[in-house]
Amino acid sequence: MVLGDLINEFVDAGVVKAMDTLLTSSDEAQVRTSAQTVAGAFLDAAEYTENTQNDEAKKHLLASFKKNAALLVQKTWVEGDDIAVKEQVLYKLDQISAAMEAGTWSKIYPTFREIIIDIVYLMFGIQSKSKDFDEYALRIDPEFGIFWWYFSNLPATADWSDSKCYYVLLLGILFLANY
Repeated sequence: MVLGDLINEFVDAGVVKAMDTLLTSSDEAQVRTSAQTVAGAFLDAAEYTENTQNDEAKKHLLASFKKNAALLVQKTWVEGDDIAVKEQVLYKLDQISAAMEAGTWSKIYPTFREIIIDIVYLMFGIQSKSKDFDEYALRIDPEFGIFWWYFSNLPATADWSDSKCYYVLLLGILFLANY
Protein backbone atom coordinates (compact mmCIF):
# COMPACT_ATOMS: atom_id res chain seq x y z
CA MET A 1 0.00 0.00 0.00
CA VAL A 2 1.07 3.53 -0.73
CA LEU A 3 2.77 5.28 2.23
CA GLY A 4 3.62 2.11 4.13
CA ASP A 5 4.14 2.79 7.82
CA LEU A 6 3.53 6.55 7.68
CA ILE A 7 -0.21 6.10 7.26
CA ASN A 8 -0.28 4.28 10.61
CA GLU A 9 0.51 7.61 12.29
CA PHE A 10 -2.77 9.01 10.94
CA VAL A 11 -5.21 6.07 10.91
CA ASP A 12 -5.61 3.00 13.04
CA ALA A 13 -4.79 -0.52 11.89
CA GLY A 14 -8.48 -1.29 11.34
CA VAL A 15 -8.67 1.34 8.59
CA VAL A 16 -5.61 -0.08 6.84
CA LYS A 17 -7.10 -3.58 7.05
CA ALA A 18 -10.45 -2.28 5.76
CA MET A 19 -8.68 -0.67 2.79
CA ASP A 20 -7.06 -3.99 1.94
CA THR A 21 -10.44 -5.74 2.16
CA LEU A 22 -12.06 -3.01 0.06
CA LEU A 23 -9.54 -3.62 -2.70
CA THR A 24 -9.57 -7.42 -2.64
CA SER A 25 -13.06 -8.57 -1.64
CA SER A 26 -15.89 -9.26 -4.06
CA ASP A 27 -18.43 -9.78 -1.28
CA GLU A 28 -20.77 -6.77 -1.38
CA ALA A 29 -21.39 -6.73 2.37
CA GLN A 30 -17.64 -6.79 3.10
CA VAL A 31 -16.99 -4.07 0.54
CA ARG A 32 -19.74 -1.86 1.98
CA THR A 33 -18.53 -2.35 5.57
CA SER A 34 -14.89 -1.79 4.61
CA ALA A 35 -15.76 1.36 2.67
CA GLN A 36 -17.67 2.68 5.68
CA THR A 37 -14.64 2.01 7.91
CA VAL A 38 -12.33 3.83 5.50
CA ALA A 39 -14.87 6.67 5.23
CA GLY A 40 -14.66 7.17 8.98
CA ALA A 41 -10.97 8.07 8.61
CA PHE A 42 -11.62 11.20 6.53
CA LEU A 43 -15.40 11.62 6.30
CA ASP A 44 -18.50 11.42 8.42
CA ALA A 45 -19.22 7.68 8.35
CA ALA A 46 -22.92 8.32 9.11
CA GLU A 47 -23.21 10.44 5.96
CA TYR A 48 -21.54 7.66 3.99
CA THR A 49 -24.08 5.13 5.28
CA GLU A 50 -27.02 7.44 4.51
CA ASN A 51 -25.86 7.83 0.92
CA THR A 52 -25.61 4.08 0.40
CA GLN A 53 -29.18 3.51 1.53
CA ASN A 54 -31.21 6.58 0.50
CA ASP A 55 -31.94 7.37 -3.15
CA GLU A 56 -32.87 10.99 -2.45
CA ALA A 57 -29.65 11.55 -0.49
CA LYS A 58 -27.68 9.94 -3.34
CA LYS A 59 -29.30 12.24 -5.90
CA HIS A 60 -28.51 15.31 -3.78
CA LEU A 61 -24.96 14.09 -3.20
CA LEU A 62 -24.27 13.63 -6.92
CA ALA A 63 -25.53 17.16 -7.63
CA SER A 64 -23.35 18.54 -4.80
CA PHE A 65 -20.34 16.61 -6.07
CA LYS A 66 -20.68 17.96 -9.59
CA LYS A 67 -21.25 21.53 -8.38
CA ASN A 68 -18.44 21.52 -5.80
CA ALA A 69 -15.94 19.77 -8.06
CA ALA A 70 -16.70 22.25 -10.84
CA LEU A 71 -16.33 25.18 -8.43
CA LEU A 72 -13.04 23.81 -7.15
CA VAL A 73 -11.74 23.52 -10.70
CA GLN A 74 -13.02 26.94 -11.77
CA LYS A 75 -11.55 28.73 -8.74
CA THR A 76 -8.13 27.10 -9.06
CA TRP A 77 -5.56 29.53 -10.45
CA VAL A 78 -3.41 27.91 -13.11
CA GLU A 79 -0.73 28.81 -15.62
CA GLY A 80 -1.86 29.31 -19.22
CA ASP A 81 -0.81 25.80 -20.23
CA ASP A 82 -3.18 24.24 -17.69
CA ILE A 83 -6.32 26.05 -18.83
CA ALA A 84 -6.95 23.11 -21.18
CA VAL A 85 -6.76 20.73 -18.19
CA LYS A 86 -9.43 22.78 -16.40
CA GLU A 87 -11.68 22.70 -19.46
CA GLN A 88 -11.13 18.97 -19.88
CA VAL A 89 -12.04 18.26 -16.23
CA LEU A 90 -15.24 20.31 -16.52
CA TYR A 91 -16.13 18.44 -19.72
CA LYS A 92 -15.50 15.06 -18.07
CA LEU A 93 -17.63 16.06 -15.06
CA ASP A 94 -20.52 16.78 -17.42
CA GLN A 95 -19.96 13.50 -19.26
CA ILE A 96 -19.98 11.24 -16.19
CA SER A 97 -22.96 12.88 -14.48
CA ALA A 98 -25.55 10.96 -16.49
CA ALA A 99 -23.67 7.69 -15.99
CA MET A 100 -23.55 8.32 -12.23
CA GLU A 101 -27.30 8.90 -12.11
CA ALA A 102 -27.84 5.75 -14.19
CA GLY A 103 -25.66 3.73 -11.82
CA THR A 104 -23.14 2.54 -14.39
CA TRP A 105 -20.31 2.87 -11.89
CA SER A 106 -17.92 0.37 -13.43
CA LYS A 107 -18.01 2.31 -16.71
CA ILE A 108 -17.14 5.63 -15.10
CA TYR A 109 -14.45 4.28 -12.77
CA PRO A 110 -11.47 5.13 -15.07
CA THR A 111 -12.84 8.57 -15.95
CA PHE A 112 -13.58 9.34 -12.30
CA ARG A 113 -9.97 8.49 -11.42
CA GLU A 114 -8.73 10.78 -14.19
CA ILE A 115 -10.92 13.61 -12.87
CA ILE A 116 -9.56 13.25 -9.33
CA ILE A 117 -5.96 13.12 -10.56
CA ASP A 118 -6.52 16.22 -12.69
CA ILE A 119 -8.24 18.14 -9.88
CA VAL A 120 -5.38 17.37 -7.51
CA TYR A 121 -2.92 18.45 -10.21
CA LEU A 122 -4.80 21.73 -10.63
CA MET A 123 -4.73 22.29 -6.87
CA PHE A 124 -1.08 21.38 -6.23
CA GLY A 125 0.59 21.67 -9.62
CA ILE A 126 3.52 19.52 -10.65
CA GLN A 127 4.18 18.67 -6.99
CA SER A 128 1.17 16.33 -7.13
CA LYS A 129 3.17 14.11 -9.46
CA SER A 130 6.26 13.94 -7.23
CA LYS A 131 7.12 10.73 -5.40
CA ASP A 132 6.83 12.40 -1.99
CA PHE A 133 3.43 14.02 -2.61
CA ASP A 134 1.68 11.38 -0.48
CA GLU A 135 3.71 12.36 2.57
CA TYR A 136 3.41 16.07 1.78
CA ALA A 137 -0.39 15.79 1.55
CA LEU A 138 -0.59 14.00 4.92
CA ARG A 139 1.59 16.61 6.60
CA ILE A 140 -0.14 19.75 5.28
CA ASP A 141 -3.73 18.54 5.57
CA PRO A 142 -4.19 15.14 7.27
CA GLU A 143 -7.82 14.80 6.15
CA PHE A 144 -6.86 15.39 2.52
CA GLY A 145 -3.74 13.24 2.98
CA ILE A 146 -5.82 10.30 4.21
CA PHE A 147 -8.17 10.76 1.27
CA TRP A 148 -5.15 10.81 -1.07
CA TRP A 149 -3.79 7.65 0.57
CA TYR A 150 -7.16 5.96 -0.07
CA PHE A 151 -7.29 7.22 -3.64
CA SER A 152 -3.66 6.38 -4.42
CA ASN A 153 -4.27 2.78 -3.44
CA LEU A 154 -7.08 2.33 -5.96
CA PRO A 155 -6.01 0.52 -9.12
CA ALA A 156 -5.91 2.49 -12.38
CA THR A 157 -8.42 0.06 -13.86
CA ALA A 158 -10.72 -2.32 -12.08
CA ASP A 159 -12.83 -5.22 -13.23
CA TRP A 160 -15.33 -4.78 -10.41
CA SER A 161 -19.11 -4.97 -10.23
CA ASP A 162 -21.15 -1.78 -10.42
CA SER A 163 -22.00 -2.08 -6.73
CA LYS A 164 -18.35 -2.40 -5.66
CA CYS A 165 -17.38 0.53 -7.88
CA TYR A 166 -20.22 2.53 -6.33
CA TYR A 167 -19.03 1.91 -2.77
CA VAL A 168 -15.43 2.67 -3.73
CA LEU A 169 -16.23 5.82 -5.71
CA LEU A 170 -18.73 7.08 -3.14
CA LEU A 171 -15.79 7.86 -0.86
CA GLY A 172 -14.30 10.20 -3.45
CA ILE A 173 -17.65 11.70 -4.31
CA LEU A 174 -18.41 12.47 -0.67
CA PHE A 175 -14.97 13.91 -0.07
CA LEU A 176 -15.10 16.27 -3.05
CA ALA A 177 -18.73 17.19 -2.43
CA ASN A 178 -17.69 18.50 0.98
CA TYR A 179 -14.09 19.69 0.45
